[in-house]
Amino acid sequence: MTPTESQYFALLRSALWNTPLALSGPIDWKGVMRIADHHGNTSLIGDLATRMTDDRRPTDEMLRLMRDSMRANLVNQLHLKQILVASVQMLRQNGIEPVLLKGFSLSMLYPNPNLRQFGDIDLFVGLDEFHHACAVLRNMPGSYNWGEEVDSGKHFNIEFGQYAMEVHRVSADEVDPDEREAYAAIEREGLFDEARRVSFEGFELSVPSKEFMVFFTFFHAWHHFLTSGVGLRQLSDVAMTLHAFHGSLDLDKLRSYIESMGLMQPWLTFGGIFVDYIGLPEAEMPFGVSGSARAVGRLYQRVMEEGNFKRQRKFKLNRPKRRVLQKMHAFICIFIDYFHLAKVFPEQAAHELKVSLRAGFRKNLHGN
Repeated sequence: MTPTESQYFALLRSALWNTPLALSGPIDWKGVMRIADHHGNTSLIGDLATRMTDDRRPTDEMLRLMRDSMRANLVNQLHLKQILVASVQMLRQNGIEPVLLKGFSLSMLYPNPNLRQFGDIDLFVGLDEFHHACAVLRNMPGSYNWGEEVDSGKHFNIEFGQYAMEVHRVSADEVDPDEREAYAAIEREGLFDEARRVSFEGFELSVPSKEFMVFFTFFHAWHHFLTSGVGLRQLSDVAMTLHAFHGSLDLDKLRSYIESMGLMQPWLTFGGIFVDYIGLPEAEMPFGVSGSARAVGRLYQRVMEEGNFKRQRKFKLNRPKRRVLQKMHAFICIFIDYFHLAKVFPEQAAHELKVSLRAGFRKNLHGN
């Protein structure tokens, strides 16, 4: 860990847990904010910086930029809140009860909900109500569509100006048939049978069960880790769910969710990141922390290098223009990903390689 990374994590822990800053000496603010931007939590770090009163404060110019960024994030959230409440009210008037995924449901678990950054709203309605919900929301004032309403897709996309909402028929799109069946059972329990009502600034919303919320937040981060790059914002989300629900989780149920998707070893290894770097108390990490120091170190390096969606952007930037070369590029990337993943999670790497190749061959077979 570099000195700047050490400063970043000290600031992040202070912001997440609302504790005194365990840091002395001058701070490399440019380097720290570069990392924060890479991992999607500039508002968290920026808020802490603007409240500092000693000589470790950033320059006036940096403070101005931080405040501008925080203000933009707050304005974004205010608009999304209005869209969320109006959408839920409209769906309920039509007999549909949506369940809020990610976004605001996670921000409520932070010491200051306004500081968690996100860019859209995710509403789960399920397969049976999917077309009905899309038809209702398509006619909302100020909305226009930029996606397609299709049964084979995970969600239908709607934009309200620059503010986006995703209407989900499923919460995750599993490629592997066995995983799809296992996940469907988890989803049914967490989003239908045991969904909860919570107060969101005086307005009642449905959110997932606690066990599903913990599992899904990790599962979502895991898929970003596999495909596009995962940032500390997403890993902080997992830590916040574990902290908020500590002592009230059905651990047998949570364990069954994790094990049914073959993710216990990644869960235990990521636990090293949650505890050693993000600052989650070890007593609040279900099933403990079990990963070699070497594996946790390699995982840390990959998380820090790739950040929030950065691998996906790099893939798109380097993608050839010719279709034949695109296919070759995609297959080469599959094997590169396999070798990177195998350094930390060899069992999961072999499984993901098999699933990716099978999906790629099936796609080519159907001429897509």
